[in-house]
Amino acid sequence: MSHRPGVRTATASLFASASLIATITLSSCAAGTDAVTAQARTTTNSAAGAVGTISLRNVYVAGPATSGGKAQIISAFFNGGTQSDEIIGVTSPAADGGQTPKRAVLEPGGGNIYIADGNAPALTGLNRDLAIGQAIPVTFTFAKAGSVTLAVPVEPPAPGASANPAASVSTPPAQPVNAAATSRATPTSSPAATSSPAAGGSRSAG
Repeated sequence: MSHRPGVRTATASLFASASLIATITLSSCAAGTDAVTAQARTTTNSAAGAVGTISLRNVYVAGPATSGGKAQIISAFFNGGTQSDEIIGVTSPAADGGQTPKRAVLEPGGGNIYIADGNAPALTGLNRDLAIGQAIPVTFTFAKAGSVTLAVPVEPPAPGASANPAASVSTPPAQPVNAAATSRATPTSSPAATSSPAAGGSRSAG
């Protein structure tokens, strides 16, 4: 009788640990991982499909977007065949036009990943506002595999799935014109004047 309370306590601890592990596992599955960005997302709201040898994964429209504008489609396309294929069309009843990605060829045994950096497939001339949480039909057409239509959700781009144009123009370069003007004015006071051919040291010596 003296050992029963300890057994009950140990059993209860095992059940609690198992419940905690199950909760963590389910939470991780719910959060999901975006294969496009290799970063955890707070939602798994994306579309997937296949046509012929082409697989489409983690497809969603970068939103929100307004009527008359453009919406890029974040996605990953994989070619499981032995011949190259090409994305030749992107259409939707929610847009008057579509834009194929700049890297449209899908090599055999490989694929392309598209983020919202201006190079992704896109819908142009939207004829309605696209709000976060809604889904629209989008048809992708391939030169060899054919066409497939997916119900693609509208989601804000996940971290890493959108480009930051400001990053490419972060620090302005030095101003060589001003430096050259300073070296001409004071040729003996600035060490940089002797190392720069623009300083005209040989001419000032005369």
